[in-house]
Amino acid sequence: MGRTVVVLGGGISGLAASYHLSRAPCPPKVVLVESSERLGGWIRSVRGPNGAIFELGPRGIRPAGALGARTLLLELFQQRAQEAAATQLGLKEMPSHCLVHLHKNCIPQYTLGHWQKLESARQFLTAHRLPLTLAGASYEGVAVNDCIESGRQAAVSVLGTEPNS
Repeated sequence: MGRTVVVLGGGISGLAASYHLSRAPCPPKVVLVESSERLGGWIRSVRGPNGAIFELGPRGIRPAGALGARTLLLELFQQRAQEAAATQLGLKEMPSHCLVHLHKNCIPQYTLGHWQKLESARQFLTAHRLPLTLAGASYEGVAVNDCIESGRQAAVSVLGTEPNS
């Protein structure tokens, strides 16, 4: 019987890992497990009432923890963003959708000690010979291309070789 690989999470990294696993010369059975009703994780496109498509983007707004406590600050940023858009683009009506997310210095950041925790988790997996691979924005790289690449690297780690492109 062939090998089965379970991919936990249908975000962009999980989808990329599943894709690359399925492209292997002798592909394993791939089981993708996602807890929500849709695939894509934090990446999500929605269509507005006038047909315009809005990309909510990875990590667009995630009101949890300290960020959730600053929702009033985000509402102020949203108001300022709407005013700026109206001025710059000459808009007369309020937008149908508006999402605001504050990134320190315009770059999403990991918390202090993130890399040490990540290395510790990897050492634990290796020391206990657990057949797990970490991939995704929560671990290394927050941009979409980083997430896709981490999914590819997870597939390579599981397969022990590069999958077919």
